[in-house]
Amino acid sequence: MGSGISHQVVAEREVRPGDVVVGADSHTCTGGALGAFATGVGSTDAAVAIALGKIWFRVPETIRVVVEGKLPAGVFGKDIILHLIGKIGAAGATYKSLEYTGDTIENLEMAGRLTIGNMAVEAGAKVGLFASDEITRGWLDRMGGQGILEGLFLIQMRDTNGRLRVKAGDLKPTIACPHQVDNTKTIDEMQEGAG
Repeated sequence: MGSGISHQVVAEREVRPGDVVVGADSHTCTGGALGAFATGVGSTDAAVAIALGKIWFRVPETIRVVVEGKLPAGVFGKDIILHLIGKIGAAGATYKSLEYTGDTIENLEMAGRLTIGNMAVEAGAKVGLFASDEITRGWLDRMGGQGILEGLFLIQMRDTNGRLRVKAGDLKPTIACPHQVDNTKTIDEMQEGAG
Protein backbone atom coordinates (compact mmCIF):
# COMPACT_ATOMS: atom_id res chain seq x y z
CA MET A 1 0.00 0.00 0.00
CA GLY A 2 1.19 3.47 -0.84
CA SER A 3 4.18 2.28 -2.88
CA GLY A 4 2.72 2.77 -6.34
CA ILE A 5 0.71 0.81 -8.89
CA SER A 6 1.25 -2.85 -8.02
CA HIS A 7 1.92 -4.28 -11.48
CA GLN A 8 4.43 -1.51 -12.26
CA VAL A 9 6.20 -1.75 -8.91
CA VAL A 10 6.41 -5.55 -9.17
CA ALA A 11 7.83 -5.32 -12.72
CA GLU A 12 10.45 -2.81 -11.55
CA ARG A 13 11.49 -4.61 -8.37
CA GLU A 14 10.63 -8.30 -8.53
CA VAL A 15 10.14 -9.75 -12.02
CA ARG A 16 13.02 -11.36 -13.89
CA PRO A 17 13.09 -13.18 -17.25
CA GLY A 18 12.00 -16.80 -16.92
CA ASP A 19 10.00 -16.21 -13.72
CA VAL A 20 6.44 -17.39 -13.14
CA VAL A 21 4.60 -14.50 -11.52
CA VAL A 22 1.04 -14.50 -10.21
CA GLY A 23 -0.84 -11.66 -8.60
CA ALA A 24 -4.38 -10.75 -7.69
CA ASP A 25 -4.13 -7.74 -10.04
CA SER A 26 -5.36 -8.56 -13.56
CA HIS A 27 -2.57 -6.41 -15.00
CA THR A 28 0.13 -8.61 -13.45
CA CYS A 29 0.63 -9.65 -17.09
CA THR A 30 2.79 -6.50 -17.39
CA GLY A 31 5.72 -8.72 -16.33
CA GLY A 32 5.48 -10.59 -19.65
CA ALA A 33 7.40 -7.66 -21.14
CA LEU A 34 10.43 -9.00 -19.25
CA GLY A 35 10.08 -12.56 -20.55
CA ALA A 36 8.24 -13.83 -17.48
CA PHE A 37 5.04 -15.89 -17.45
CA ALA A 38 3.16 -13.24 -15.48
CA THR A 39 -0.59 -13.41 -15.03
CA GLY A 40 -3.40 -12.23 -12.83
CA VAL A 41 -5.40 -14.77 -10.83
CA GLY A 42 -8.25 -14.65 -8.35
CA SER A 43 -7.48 -13.76 -4.77
CA THR A 44 -8.04 -17.35 -3.58
CA ASP A 45 -5.60 -18.71 -6.19
CA ALA A 46 -3.08 -16.01 -5.22
CA ALA A 47 -3.43 -16.95 -1.53
CA VAL A 48 -2.89 -20.65 -2.34
CA ALA A 49 0.21 -19.77 -4.41
CA ILE A 50 1.59 -17.73 -1.52
CA ALA A 51 0.82 -20.44 1.06
CA LEU A 52 1.97 -23.47 -0.96
CA GLY A 53 4.34 -21.97 -3.51
CA LYS A 54 2.38 -23.79 -6.21
CA ILE A 55 -0.28 -23.00 -8.75
CA TRP A 56 -1.75 -24.97 -11.61
CA PHE A 57 -2.35 -23.67 -15.13
CA ARG A 58 -3.53 -25.13 -18.37
CA VAL A 59 -0.79 -24.40 -20.92
CA PRO A 60 -2.31 -21.67 -23.09
CA GLU A 61 -2.49 -21.87 -26.86
CA THR A 62 -0.39 -19.25 -28.61
CA ILE A 63 -1.16 -16.37 -30.91
CA ARG A 64 2.08 -15.01 -32.34
CA VAL A 65 1.90 -11.28 -33.06
CA VAL A 66 4.53 -10.24 -35.59
CA VAL A 67 5.01 -6.47 -35.78
CA GLU A 68 7.37 -5.32 -38.51
CA GLY A 69 8.58 -1.98 -39.78
CA LYS A 70 9.28 1.47 -38.39
CA LEU A 71 6.65 3.11 -36.21
CA PRO A 72 5.49 6.46 -37.60
CA ALA A 73 6.06 9.60 -35.53
CA GLY A 74 3.55 9.82 -32.68
CA VAL A 75 2.79 6.06 -32.67
CA PHE A 76 3.77 4.04 -29.59
CA GLY A 77 3.25 0.70 -27.85
CA LYS A 78 -0.26 1.70 -26.74
CA ASP A 79 -1.25 2.18 -30.38
CA ILE A 80 0.10 -1.28 -31.27
CA ILE A 81 -1.94 -3.03 -28.57
CA LEU A 82 -5.10 -0.99 -29.19
CA HIS A 83 -4.84 -1.81 -32.91
CA LEU A 84 -4.50 -5.50 -32.03
CA ILE A 85 -7.43 -5.46 -29.58
CA GLY A 86 -9.57 -3.64 -32.15
CA LYS A 87 -8.71 -6.34 -34.66
CA ILE A 88 -9.28 -9.47 -32.51
CA GLY A 89 -11.79 -8.14 -29.96
CA ALA A 90 -11.87 -8.02 -26.17
CA ALA A 91 -12.24 -11.81 -26.01
CA GLY A 92 -10.11 -12.66 -29.05
CA ALA A 93 -7.24 -14.13 -27.06
CA THR A 94 -9.16 -15.64 -24.15
CA TYR A 95 -6.82 -17.89 -22.10
CA LYS A 96 -4.20 -17.67 -24.82
CA SER A 97 -0.62 -16.50 -24.82
CA LEU A 98 0.07 -13.47 -26.99
CA GLU A 99 3.73 -13.76 -28.03
CA TYR A 100 5.19 -10.62 -29.58
CA THR A 101 7.98 -10.69 -32.12
CA GLY A 102 9.25 -8.86 -35.20
CA ASP A 103 11.75 -6.09 -35.77
CA THR A 104 9.42 -3.40 -34.38
CA ILE A 105 9.16 -5.28 -31.09
CA GLU A 106 12.90 -5.99 -31.02
CA ASN A 107 13.56 -2.23 -31.26
CA LEU A 108 10.77 -1.16 -28.87
CA GLU A 109 11.92 0.33 -25.58
CA MET A 110 10.69 -1.14 -22.30
CA ALA A 111 7.98 1.48 -21.78
CA GLY A 112 6.25 0.28 -24.95
CA ARG A 113 6.77 -3.39 -24.11
CA LEU A 114 5.40 -2.90 -20.59
CA THR A 115 2.35 -1.11 -21.99
CA ILE A 116 1.66 -3.90 -24.49
CA GLY A 117 2.23 -6.60 -21.86
CA ASN A 118 -0.04 -4.76 -19.42
CA MET A 119 -2.93 -4.74 -21.87
CA ALA A 120 -2.78 -8.43 -22.90
CA VAL A 121 -5.59 -9.04 -20.41
CA GLU A 122 -7.75 -6.52 -22.31
CA ALA A 123 -7.86 -9.04 -25.18
CA GLY A 124 -8.64 -11.86 -22.73
CA ALA A 125 -5.08 -13.25 -22.84
CA LYS A 126 -3.57 -15.18 -19.96
CA VAL A 127 -0.14 -13.71 -20.68
CA GLY A 128 1.62 -11.40 -23.15
CA LEU A 129 5.21 -12.56 -23.70
CA PHE A 130 8.32 -10.88 -25.06
CA ALA A 131 11.73 -12.48 -25.45
CA SER A 132 14.26 -10.87 -23.16
CA ASP A 133 17.18 -9.17 -24.88
CA GLU A 134 19.72 -6.39 -24.41
CA ILE A 135 16.90 -3.82 -24.04
CA THR A 136 15.53 -5.96 -21.19
CA ARG A 137 18.98 -6.25 -19.64
CA GLY A 138 19.58 -2.51 -19.81
CA TRP A 139 16.22 -1.75 -18.20
CA LEU A 140 16.78 -4.29 -15.42
CA ASP A 141 20.20 -2.74 -14.77
CA ARG A 142 18.59 0.70 -14.47
CA MET A 143 16.04 -0.76 -12.04
CA GLY A 144 18.85 -2.05 -9.81
CA GLY A 145 19.09 -5.63 -11.06
CA GLN A 146 22.74 -5.51 -12.08
CA GLY A 147 24.27 -8.92 -12.52
CA ILE A 148 20.89 -10.68 -12.37
CA LEU A 149 21.11 -12.12 -15.87
CA GLU A 150 23.94 -14.43 -16.73
CA GLY A 151 22.34 -15.09 -20.11
CA LEU A 152 19.29 -13.89 -21.89
CA PHE A 153 16.04 -15.79 -21.60
CA LEU A 154 14.59 -16.51 -25.00
CA ILE A 155 11.05 -17.66 -25.44
CA GLN A 156 10.87 -21.04 -27.15
CA MET A 157 8.48 -20.20 -29.95
CA ARG A 158 6.24 -23.19 -30.43
CA ASP A 159 3.52 -24.10 -32.84
CA THR A 160 0.80 -21.53 -32.70
CA ASN A 161 -2.89 -21.67 -33.32
CA GLY A 162 -2.70 -18.26 -34.93
CA ARG A 163 -0.40 -15.63 -36.26
CA LEU A 164 -1.19 -11.97 -36.70
CA ARG A 165 0.96 -9.65 -38.75
CA VAL A 166 0.98 -5.92 -38.15
CA LYS A 167 2.70 -3.44 -40.45
CA ALA A 168 4.00 -0.79 -38.09
CA GLY A 169 4.13 1.84 -40.83
CA ASP A 170 0.34 1.60 -41.29
CA LEU A 171 -0.43 2.30 -37.63
CA LYS A 172 -1.84 5.61 -36.44
CA PRO A 173 -2.47 7.02 -32.99
CA THR A 174 -5.41 4.96 -31.69
CA ILE A 175 -7.87 5.29 -28.84
CA ALA A 176 -10.46 3.04 -27.22
CA CYS A 177 -13.87 4.69 -27.31
CA PRO A 178 -16.74 4.11 -24.88
CA HIS A 179 -17.77 1.62 -23.70
CA GLN A 180 -15.52 -1.28 -24.68
CA VAL A 181 -11.74 -1.55 -25.05
CA ASP A 182 -12.17 -3.12 -28.51
CA ASN A 183 -14.18 -0.12 -29.76
CA THR A 184 -11.03 1.41 -31.20
CA LYS A 185 -10.63 4.27 -33.62
CA THR A 186 -7.62 5.98 -35.12
CA ILE A 187 -7.17 9.69 -34.65
CA ASP A 188 -8.11 10.14 -38.34
CA GLU A 189 -11.40 8.28 -37.80
CA MET A 190 -12.14 10.45 -34.77
CA GLN A 191 -11.52 13.63 -36.80
CA GLU A 192 -13.78 12.39 -39.60
CA GLY A 193 -16.55 11.68 -37.04
CA ALA A 194 -16.19 15.16 -35.56
CA GLY A 195 -16.36 16.87 -38.94
